[in-house]
Amino acid sequence: MRLKKVVAIFGSLIVILVIFMIYSTKDLIVYSNRKSSIDEDIRDNKLLHFEDRIKQLEANLNEHHNAVSEIKLAMKHMRQPSPSTRSIKNNSVPSMNYWPKRFVVSELMYDVSCPIQVNFVPKTNVQMLELYKSISFDNIDGGVWKQGWRIEVDERDWNRQNKLNVFVVPHSHNDPGWIKTIEEYYSTQTKHILDNMLLKLPEDPRRKFIWAEISYFAMWWDELDEEDKEKVKRLLRNNQLEIVTGGWVMNDEANSHWVSIMHQLTEGHQWLQQNLNYTPLSSWSIDPFGLSATQPVLLKEMGLQNMLIQRTHYAVKKQLAMQQHLEFRWRQLWGKYL
Repeated sequence: MRLKKVVAIFGSLIVILVIFMIYSTKDLIVYSNRKSSIDEDIRDNKLLHFEDRIKQLEANLNEHHNAVSEIKLAMKHMRQPSPSTRSIKNNSVPSMNYWPKRFVVSELMYDVSCPIQVNFVPKTNVQMLELYKSISFDNIDGGVWKQGWRIEVDERDWNRQNKLNVFVVPHSHNDPGWIKTIEEYYSTQTKHILDNMLLKLPEDPRRKFIWAEISYFAMWWDELDEEDKEKVKRLLRNNQLEIVTGGWVMNDEANSHWVSIMHQLTEGHQWLQQNLNYTPLSSWSIDPFGLSATQPVLLKEMGLQNMLIQRTHYAVKKQLAMQQHLEFRWRQLWGKYL
C-alpha cells in the first residue's frame, strides 16, 4: 500500500515536471521570437533615422549649392562698376584752388573669391605712402623739442588789417589705464583738472576747454550736485566746454578691431545723450598708439565733421608744415569717404 502511494506521488511529480518543462520551452520560443522582433524594429528605426539624416544632408547641400550659384551670379554682375561707383566720377570738389579733382575710378577686376577695385588711386596733392619714402627721419636737433625747428615770425608781416590768428586750445588727455589704475588717476589728477575747469571757465567767457574721455567725465559727473551739473550744461551751451570724439576712452587705432572701437564710441555717445543731450562734432586723436584710415571712416559715419591728429612723427609734421599741408582732407585708398 505504501509502495503504491510512493509510486503515485513520484509519477505525479514527473508529470508536473514534464508539463513545466514543456511550458518553459514554449515560453522561451515565444520570448525569442518577440526579442528578435524588437531587435528588428530597432534596426529598422536606426535605418529610418539614418535615411532621414541623409535626406537632410542632401537638402542642405542643395541649399548651399543654390547659395553659391547666386553668389557667383552676383559676382559676375560686379565686373562693371556699380552706379554708385560710377557716380563718384561726377562728384565735384568744393571750389578751392588748391584741391584737385577727386580721383578717377577704374573698372572692377573680377575674381571668383573676391571682387576688388584695381588701379583705384585717388588723385591727391599729398600721397602719404610716397611721402614716407621721401622723408629721411633723421631727427635733426633743431631746438627745444629736438626733432622740431625754430619758428621765427616777422612782426612787420602782421598789422590791424592782416592779423595773425593764434589758436590756443586748453585741453587734457587722461588715459583710463596706463601706469596707475583708473581710480588712482581719477583721485590724484583727473578730478582736480575737471574741478578747476568748472571753477575757471565761468570767470571769463573767452576761456575754452575740451575733453575727450567719457569714462572719467562720467565718474566726475556722478559726484556733482545739481547746481554744478547745470553749470556744466551752461558751459556746453556757451561753447566754452566742448566734448571731442566722445568715446568712453581714446582708443588705439592701429591694432583695435573696428567692432571694439564702435562699442566704446557707442558707450560714450549714449552717455552724452542720456545725461547732457550732447553730440560731439569733432574728433581729438592726441595720443592713440598709431593712427589708421579706418577711424576717420567710422567717425564720418557717426556724423563727426572734423578730426585733429596729434601723435605723428615730428619729421612728418615738419614736412607737411613746410608745404602748408597740415590741414587736409583725408581719403582712404580703398573707400569713398573724405
